[in-house]
Amino acid sequence: MKKTMIFLLLFFCLILQPEYSHAMEAFTNSLGMRFVLIQSGSFSMGSPESEPGHRWNEKVHKVRISRSFYMMDTEVTQGQWKKLVGFNPSSLKFKNIDYPVNTVSWNQCVEFIRVLNKFENTSKYRLPTEAEWEYACRAGSRTAFSNGNLTQLTCTKPDPVLNKIAWYCGNSGEQNPPGKFQPHRVRTKMPNAWGLYDMHGNVQEWVQDSCVWKHWTGKTGPVTDTYKNNVVDPVSFKGKHKIIRGGGWYQKPVFLRSAQRSFYKPVAKRNSLGFRIVRER
Repeated sequence: MKKTMIFLLLFFCLILQPEYSHAMEAFTNSLGMRFVLIQSGSFSMGSPESEPGHRWNEKVHKVRISRSFYMMDTEVTQGQWKKLVGFNPSSLKFKNIDYPVNTVSWNQCVEFIRVLNKFENTSKYRLPTEAEWEYACRAGSRTAFSNGNLTQLTCTKPDPVLNKIAWYCGNSGEQNPPGKFQPHRVRTKMPNAWGLYDMHGNVQEWVQDSCVWKHWTGKTGPVTDTYKNNVVDPVSFKGKHKIIRGGGWYQKPVFLRSAQRSFYKPVAKRNSLGFRIVRER
């Protein structure tokens, strides 16, 4: 009887542990944002020239993420944004609060995070760096997407690999070929190996890094000084534009690849732009 009581006591102690604990691999904060632990490590950032959709500014290079961190398992939702600041800035609004927030500028996202830090009496919330984002997106993969290679280049029919994990032009509409594209509720596609949803598609995601916009003959896009071998915890502060990652609900498969890079001015607002947050350990 005594052994049974001890077993039951231990069992209830385990199941009643608070969700918010650094000893755990995941936690949920006061806004209902769920974060999963992304372990530190090294990876090959960028894409090989043989990858369909490869861009000139995606040179493969070795990167080391020296510190583990927590990342939201979804994009910030309209409900979470409204719960913290009292309004929903999205131009594409939905009755269901689990749709990703959209039409937010980089500046607005940074301000939202400032308020969140104040609300939870911490300074550990921030945007992910570009390297952290791709590291988390890949989750150990080296293919175009976290679950395999790209097989379709157009929107006429869903890519069998991408369709499992992302909302994009091949499946976010109502017709065949699809039309009336729109974002969808978070957590409605499969997560990657680290439990992160919508890293490919749904809304594009702002990250910390600044970049310079280059416009050469046949070469346009963001440029940073961080794309070099054996770099540790890179983050770019040079330039007047900000990097975005992840691809959006209206875009073709090549724009949803793990290595895809794009950019906007930090004041830009588009109905395809959202973000997710990391929390330092």
